[in-house]
Amino acid sequence: MMTRLLQHPRCKDFFRVSPNPMILKFVTLTTKNKNVSSQNTIKILKSLRKRSFYKAIEIVSNMTNVVEKNYILQLLYSAVTYTENNHYANLLKLWVDDVYITKTEDTNRFIHQNKQILTSKYTIIIKIGFEYKDAPLKRESLW
Repeated sequence: MMTRLLQHPRCKDFFRVSPNPMILKFVTLTTKNKNVSSQNTIKILKSLRKRSFYKAIEIVSNMTNVVEKNYILQLLYSAVTYTENNHYANLLKLWVDDVYITKTEDTNRFIHQNKQILTSKYTIIIKIGFEYKDAPLKRESLW
């Protein structure tokens, strides 16, 4: 019997060897920021959908705006560190499942009494997916 590579159900970059059932879990990270403003950055963030963690890091590392690049890398690394520490996720089986970006314009009339100054805030929601493995069990001592 020859093994066959199957497309992963959620990530473009992963393939599976066997049709064994997988347990998939997701972690959602929400952040608000004033700095993500360029259309290029928003386009790059949207291109991260369904990409493996390492491919997403490679795409973001090629950004030209250093401030936005460092901010997004910090977001990705913190989300991955959280999933690795709290859910025992394997770094090789992590992917960016979805990215949502919403823009809200905020006028603060209390600070700027007669001026209509608009400040744009972006809410970025990153959904990280991973294949779940159970927490390691502590073995009982023999004596």
